[in-house]
Amino acid sequence: MDNKGIAAIFEEIGNMLDINGADFFRVNAYRKGALTIGNFPLDLRQVVERNPQELDSIPGIGKALKEKIIELVRTGKCQEHEKMKKNFPPGLLEMMNLRGVGPKKIKLFYSRLKITNIKQLKEAAEKHKLRGLEKMGEKSENEILKAIEELGRFSSNRHLIDEALQEAESFIGYLRKCSEIKQVQYAGSLRRWQETIGDIDIIATVKDPKKSHAKVMDYFVKYKEILNILSVGDTKSSVVLQSGIQVDLRVVAEESFGAALHYFTGDKNHNIHIRDLAKKQGLKVNEYGVFKGEKMIAGKGEEEVLKTLGLPFIIPEIREDDGEIDFGLKHKKFPEFIELKDIKADLHSHTKYSDGKNSIEEMAKAFMACGYEYFAVTDHSSVMGVTGGMGTKEIKSQGEEIDKLNKKLKGRIRILKGCEVDILKNGDLDFNDEVLKKLDVVIISAHMFNRLPAEDQTKRLIAAVENPYSMILAHPTGRLINKRAEMEFDMEKVIEACVQNKVALEINANPNRLDLTDKYVRIAKAKGAKFVINTDSHSPDHLEYMKYGVGIARRGWLTKDDVLNAGNFSRFDSWF
Repeated sequence: MDNKGIAAIFEEIGNMLDINGADFFRVNAYRKGALTIGNFPLDLRQVVERNPQELDSIPGIGKALKEKIIELVRTGKCQEHEKMKKNFPPGLLEMMNLRGVGPKKIKLFYSRLKITNIKQLKEAAEKHKLRGLEKMGEKSENEILKAIEELGRFSSNRHLIDEALQEAESFIGYLRKCSEIKQVQYAGSLRRWQETIGDIDIIATVKDPKKSHAKVMDYFVKYKEILNILSVGDTKSSVVLQSGIQVDLRVVAEESFGAALHYFTGDKNHNIHIRDLAKKQGLKVNEYGVFKGEKMIAGKGEEEVLKTLGLPFIIPEIREDDGEIDFGLKHKKFPEFIELKDIKADLHSHTKYSDGKNSIEEMAKAFMACGYEYFAVTDHSSVMGVTGGMGTKEIKSQGEEIDKLNKKLKGRIRILKGCEVDILKNGDLDFNDEVLKKLDVVIISAHMFNRLPAEDQTKRLIAAVENPYSMILAHPTGRLINKRAEMEFDMEKVIEACVQNKVALEINANPNRLDLTDKYVRIAKAKGAKFVINTDSHSPDHLEYMKYGVGIARRGWLTKDDVLNAGNFSRFDSWF
């Protein structure tokens, strides 16, 4: 049972308790536990195996939840969860996946109309049976139908990148302990840092091709997290992990490792373009190497494969036949794309002043451990009541605390006073100018009114961008991957407004968001936009999300010159 599975079970327990009318604090304990575990950077299976007492250091995980984590890791089940599910219609929990449908509405639908699943809910909405219920009307009914249609568009067969990366790194760590394996690396969409991953592709070479293959495959299928073995062959085997992710292992000759890694990393269209390019040069390229007639002339390393075709090294993230091959042929070198080591700051973080789990000083120490030069504290504004947002009194108090900490930490890190200010329905911000002008960083975010018509949403966002104190537009589309669709608005017009008003666009590195997408990043870069890559961290554990944001930036062809927090504070401050 991996982190995602444990978090899902805790979320289910919390939802079942809520629908059944349980005590708020008990419900909240499970929901907070689910959020913490879902975002926890370490594999809890390894933590429990190493020392279960380490669970005591995880914020918000008390004795009861700790015992359940151990039970889930060791047995794959939770007795309390199993017992609750026996007396609970499973379809009620599925309805929790619908946007705008929470425990209160589910309880209402069930008690009044005996609705127990999404299909019945859809039929009731289509027959206009919902609009007669308390606090429901025609608009609410239509929104539920939209939410059902929206949910149907999300693929349950693709996994978030952080889950896939955690599984891949754990599996590869296991494979590296095999004495027969010489090289091993993951490839595919994971190596391209796509936001969601289908299967994990692993490429390996062995020390003795004549004797090692069978031993390696036998070792591969003995990995403890395997749910099902799909196939076992001489050079390829496939398994499905407990998390539901399929893993394919391919063993190749050492002289073909680079060719195989290139072939199984690039997407289909990239590989077709590469093959066509080779044909024009009288060559053949495949997963085994580059051939001139029957003679293999390259294949051991990716660089030599590409060089043989007249190309510079193409970073894995952009191997999707979106201009990278033509660019390489024309320019013979690529820009120096941004790297994780270039990041000097994080400008979107939360503390106990809103919905964060740690104090400002604790967050400062975590950012110092990352080697950052500065960071911004940007707790929510007051309109976000569900997050315990700040009013003017709290902002003043927080500012005084930051002043004291800056004196204490002088020379080690600089803390900026900020706020994640919500955009109201008419485009105004949640604080007046008198408050905003005293802040070092003003992040503007649209957390509410996400279902406005596209034209109204565009006007709303542009109005907020035009506020003279706006600095960063956070998670611009508002999406949650596999859960909530993007807001409908004219993205290009909003990007143009950001450029005109010197508002930076955020690449939100949280793997549930990864917002902006690489597509919009490239569009915005072409229009002259500047960016910041932020973790939107709510605890020190979330700081490692930065690598996912950098992955999106690289997919969007960004250099460190495009990213404001890839420079020192002076550069960041002077741009605004």
